[in-house]
Amino acid sequence: MEPSTLDPLYLITDRNAPPSDDLLGALDTALIGGVRFLQYREKDLPYAERLELGREVASLANEHGARLIVNGDPELADALGADGVHLGKGTVSVSAVRAEGYSGLIGYSAHSGEEAARAFAQGADFATLSPVFPTRSKFSSGPVLGLEKFERECEVAGGPVYALGGVGAENASVCLERGARGVALIGAVLAAEDPARAAREVRAALGV
Repeated sequence: MEPSTLDPLYLITDRNAPPSDDLLGALDTALIGGVRFLQYREKDLPYAERLELGREVASLANEHGARLIVNGDPELADALGADGVHLGKGTVSVSAVRAEGYSGLIGYSAHSGEEAARAFAQGADFATLSPVFPTRSKFSSGPVLGLEKFERECEVAGGPVYALGGVGAENASVCLERGARGVALIGAVLAAEDPARAAREVRAALGV
């Protein structure tokens, strides 16, 4: 897939992020604000609950014309009619999913350029690279890269990379300047008082 077809704002769900504890409400508002590339995570939920919530998330994504990616589970992605799956060290490999004939988008969670490059070689379409900035999110662990190292790791990766970890409207543009295809985030939008406004501000910072 050509990098130009990947929206530069990649929102990752976390049902604990919205102050209201209303993930679907916050997500709907964020989609109204322009989110068009969405990862459904919530991987700690039992399968039945994850499927049930996922159907509602998929309905919202479809309503707003957003691409939906499901974290870690190609079968769930198919069950939800999603556009792709997001993999990582703790999931089935990119090569195994491609070998089974999976034709959807595949993202990969990387913490180095070399790790991302291996995923691209196996058939991944894009990767998140984290953490770029300090963050309290449990989803983006490991040593902080910083902008200079992030730029070097993007060059090593050799494919579309999303900056993840401590990213928001205030630093999104500099991530693009350092080689990112876009930014992946959670709290900067979902934890905002007005997710629609927050999404618009990130899109404006990204120039889209």
